[in-house]
Amino acid sequence: MILVFVVALGIVSCTFLENKTLSVPKSIIQGKVDKKFSITKNFLFAKVTLKNPKVDFKGDKMYIDADYSASLVGSGISGKMYLSTNVRYDTNKEELYLVDLSIDKILDENGKEVADSSEAKMLKSLLSNYIETTPVYKYGEEHEEKNKDRIKKHVKIKNMYIRDGKLFVQT
Repeated sequence: MILVFVVALGIVSCTFLENKTLSVPKSIIQGKVDKKFSITKNFLFAKVTLKNPKVDFKGDKMYIDADYSASLVGSGISGKMYLSTNVRYDTNKEELYLVDLSIDKILDENGKEVADSSEAKMLKSLLSNYIETTPVYKYGEEHEEKNKDRIKKHVKIKNMYIRDGKLFVQT
């Protein structure tokens, strides 16, 4: 388990891990996600905060549910949001992106679905555009940070993908 963690997060610089496909345990992914949250993003006419995310995998998708609060053009909403997505790894930039994002359900603080409200529609639009164009993980950047005092060859990641309810890293 430690070995998978090391490879998936860019800490390893050993050549014996090249040309392998490794499954990353959900607990490691959840731990990394927990460290990044809460996230607050200011848009032109809105401010959105996401916190307390829970990550799960089913089939070829990642599912995320998170608490949200948003101030949108003079009104505010908060509650729970349910998203599903796939991933795309950019080998040139060494970055992982969430793609084909779907905001499946938005609930208010009372648990009532608010997907058809103007606030929910605006929230969906803002988050979809932002999430799909912003990397959620930067392998190269993390490697540089860990090894800035020494120069080492790090394992090249060829791809990251979700299959059969698991995240795989291909080196």
